[in-house]
Amino acid sequence: MHLIEDLYLGWEQLPHTATCERPAWDIDVRHDEGAHPLSHRADLQHDCSTCDHGPTFPRVTVRVICRSCQTVHLITGEGLGRSCTTTEVLGYGQAPSQVSGVWLWPGQPSTPGSDPGSFLVTRDRVSRVTRASVAGLITGYWDSEGRTRWIAGADLDDDGTHRVHSLSFTHRAAD
Repeated sequence: MHLIEDLYLGWEQLPHTATCERPAWDIDVRHDEGAHPLSHRADLQHDCSTCDHGPTFPRVTVRVICRSCQTVHLITGEGLGRSCTTTEVLGYGQAPSQVSGVWLWPGQPSTPGSDPGSFLVTRDRVSRVTRASVAGLITGYWDSEGRTRWIAGADLDDDGTHRVHSLSFTHRAAD
């Protein structure tokens, strides 16, 4: 299960050129086997006898292309996993709900099909949630009797005295 702040915060948008007229990305992924380079010098050769991967390794490349500005981002890594899910299961990607004049952005449900266990709060409906737009966080927890309880943090502040998940807030309230 992901913390709600990991679903929304800390992500970087891939940039287009400043003059891009139709910013849109085509995204492809490739999984293949990479080979460790061999050296003609015996003292520089990779000795796979101590490794579990052998002379090859699983490689992933994500290619992100804008046909308008001709920008290409290549994201590569070794041994990366891949999963496919829905916004309902992940939480991120669902529309926010307006409640009492603020917007609630849903987090991941504790079990598939259940309600989100956490919400980021913004004062305005924004196109993308950022640290600057976060007004607070509401998250549920179970008490010793198994009842759902709620805790909220308001006014995101790195020096705040109240921690909710990994974020600090100036104010906090329970139930």
